[in-house]
Amino acid sequence: MAAGCAPYPSESGPASVAGPGSSGSYQVQRGDTLWSISRRYGVSVDALVRENRISDVGRIEVGQRLVVPSGGGAERPAPRPPTAGSPHGPVRVGGRVAPATRHFLGSEDGAASVAGEEFAWPVQGKVIAIFGTRWKGRVNKGIDIQARAGSEVWATRSGKVSFVHEGLPGFGKTIILEHAEGFASVYAYVGEILVRQGEWVGRRQMIARVGETGRTQVPALHFEIRRNQKAQNPLHYLP
Repeated sequence: MAAGCAPYPSESGPASVAGPGSSGSYQVQRGDTLWSISRRYGVSVDALVRENRISDVGRIEVGQRLVVPSGGGAERPAPRPPTAGSPHGPVRVGGRVAPATRHFLGSEDGAASVAGEEFAWPVQGKVIAIFGTRWKGRVNKGIDIQARAGSEVWATRSGKVSFVHEGLPGFGKTIILEHAEGFASVYAYVGEILVRQGEWVGRRQMIARVGETGRTQVPALHFEIRRNQKAQNPLHYLP
């Protein structure tokens, strides 16, 4: 399954997409995610999901043909590898992570966030609750990943720590990071917080340890991806 990220790119090239304003098709390659495809053709992940009737629990498959909706144009240039000075290059967590196009956006404190950067898994473990499921009247706005207590929790993307709470009701110890392009990520149920509000962190930098705070009944990480304050299905973005 491509969303689970097979390790190597396919030898066959992707299908071409029709010109701007018209629909076309794309054949899923190894390592693709809906996020990477959306960036490649200039359409939103939501548009790809709607056009192809992809369920929240579904995964795209290598060789699968996706309809690229109107608004997607010619294929964009492939991302460039990270610069030699990057502290967190491509890593393998459940699969291959493609190199990121590095476009630095300065902040007031001199830190930077990275536009076009790929998302990385925040922890190694098993997904035990998926996006959109209901439990005791609550809708899950992210995914829950069961992992060993004390396991490392990593930043999914480079960004600034915008929120830290030692006991948020229902979520326990919680961290929120702000990223480029209107994205934010949420890490809850953690047992130990290792960053401070206002701090800048790099992609795949350790920010916490897995715990059992909040409403979880097992050591786990509750993880969300938000864009412009709207909850997204993390599985559409993770490799």
